[in-house]
Amino acid sequence: MKKIGIFIASWHKGFLIALAYQLKKSYGFEVTIIARDTHVADLAYKILPSNSNIDVLDYSNVIVEMDTEKAFKEAERIENTYNIKLSMLISEDRALGQGYLTNVQNIPDIKRASWPYKRKITYFINDFIKNEKVLNDLDIVIQKWPDKTVTTICKTKRINFYSFVPIKFGGRMFWSDDNFISGSKYIERIKKYSLDCKGKKIIKYESDNWNEKVNKSLRYSYSNVFKRALTLIKNDSKKFIRGSNKKDSYHYLGWLPCVFKGLLNYNYVKDNSVLPDDVLEYKIVLFNLHLEPEVALQGISPEFSNSMEAISWISKSLPVNYIIVVKEQIYSYGVRSKWYYRQLMKMPNVVLSDPYVHSWQWIKSSSIVAAITGTLGQEAVNFEKPVISFGSHQIINYLPTVHHVSNYIETNQAIDKIINASTTKDNYKKSRIILSNAQVESSIDMPKYKYSAKHDTLDTSLAMEASSHIVKEYPEVFSSS
Repeated sequence: MKKIGIFIASWHKGFLIALAYQLKKSYGFEVTIIARDTHVADLAYKILPSNSNIDVLDYSNVIVEMDTEKAFKEAERIENTYNIKLSMLISEDRALGQGYLTNVQNIPDIKRASWPYKRKITYFINDFIKNEKVLNDLDIVIQKWPDKTVTTICKTKRINFYSFVPIKFGGRMFWSDDNFISGSKYIERIKKYSLDCKGKKIIKYESDNWNEKVNKSLRYSYSNVFKRALTLIKNDSKKFIRGSNKKDSYHYLGWLPCVFKGLLNYNYVKDNSVLPDDVLEYKIVLFNLHLEPEVALQGISPEFSNSMEAISWISKSLPVNYIIVVKEQIYSYGVRSKWYYRQLMKMPNVVLSDPYVHSWQWIKSSSIVAAITGTLGQEAVNFEKPVISFGSHQIINYLPTVHHVSNYIETNQAIDKIINASTTKDNYKKSRIILSNAQVESSIDMPKYKYSAKHDTLDTSLAMEASSHIVKEYPEVFSSS
């Protein structure tokens, strides 16, 4: 009987606990819930049926203790055993790797981020070995997002691992079996349709309505800022009194200054921004900034995440009749500095977008779209635009109208190729057909999934859909126990 371990943290607890129950009940797997802490473990015990026969492991109770000298010896063993550089894994940790977040100068300090090197290594190695213990004897691992420490161990130990992630098409979700938002089955379909997409038609693109609603709900005004500040003070104070804050994490009220800086920066950008009608005399390259810290950038593009560097490469590569329109992520005003925006605007051919001009409006007006990762590049393919991709793991890199680059020279060459090449409308239409069909065929429509993020009850119907999908998508692993 195959053994499945399901990691559960603070989000989608009801869904993941229900998924564990479905995989046990309907498919006969031996399932262990790996709960991040006692609160998650207690919830699992509370809402699982009494006869579920599912083991619950409290990850916080797995004890590994070693001194610095032993930790460094273990670090050498780990690097040799798993053929990795621990420094890369640490860089993806939003606390230990906070020093790499050079595009968000106002990000609040995490206590662990300021530890000396030896203490960071010791902390990280202890956690790595905990994961080695937890993963021992498992055949399959399921997570909400791919944790690189977990997947690194899984790869070497030949444990199948899967993450349930959005495919960037409406409310559709899919199971990825790699470290990124791609997966072998998804990539196979992209490659297959790139060779032959006869009989495939364009599937009308669907935006993520949930994200649209969330973004539209955020308004920068003095009244809203004071409301958010009071809510933050209330919530942080509750955690402080209860002692429920994660140890060595953010300082008490650490995010409070960002709330007020967000309003100041928003107003600054608003006063120094452009609308599409203001730049009709130019050809446009669109570049969207990212939310940081966030797995979508640190985890999905670990090799390159420097937005300002990417913008400077584009800026130096453009003919005189082109400009770059930089659009800020609506939640990021509080973590950047005015210096950052001023520095961008000092580049001669760079302008800032008005905050509430929709990305689609800019895409339609653009000659080129550039992205490190995220939804923008896929939306550009849908609008049949050429894309410059700075992220090594974007699924769109497999498409014929997407140019993956990793330095200034490649950026310059890609821009020249896009401007001077005789790429036809049929080529862009083909990329759109390839992507849209691969997205729909690799995923299931689950619009209610995002609304279940904070559920503390069993999301049985969602779990049934998700378990059925993973068994169908990966029959070689899940067809029998």
